[in-house]
Amino acid sequence: MKKHLKKKLHLKGWSKEEINRAEDLIHKAEQNKHPHIKKIENSLYWFTLCIGIIGTMLLSLILIPILIANNTALSYVLTGVFGFLLGALIIIIVKDLHWLEHHHHLLLSLAISFIAIFNFFIVVNRVNLFTSSIGLRTLHNPLLVGMVYMVCFIIPYAVFLLLKR
Repeated sequence: MKKHLKKKLHLKGWSKEEINRAEDLIHKAEQNKHPHIKKIENSLYWFTLCIGIIGTMLLSLILIPILIANNTALSYVLTGVFGFLLGALIIIIVKDLHWLEHHHHLLLSLAISFIAIFNFFIVVNRVNLFTSSIGLRTLHNPLLVGMVYMVCFIIPYAVFLLLKR
């Protein structure tokens, strides 16, 4: 049983015996879990990582017309909204995986965030080349777009961590 859960149960008035009994029951349940269930739980983590990566790439493609059309704060706001929504979707999936440790959450968030920065850097550079070649003056800072996406993507994770305490 995780330490934070033991602490939470102790604060709710559980005795040491009750906490130990609950810990034994949880441990037995984990031991008796069917091997296929364990594989499904592990694959759900990697599936979520793939959803995050593919979702980031699809969102960058969706943003191409928006980035071409305007050079206002609206493009950055929409980038942030899309990042926040994808981050919230991933946290909704991941929060119910009780076996995940903080390093799993951190790896998931950081991997998707860095891939997003790299992806948005390439996409925004291509959009800038395209718009300058057709004579439009809608240039965007690729690093800024990627950072806006990354920060908004991580906000649901930060809120999840704060609420989990």
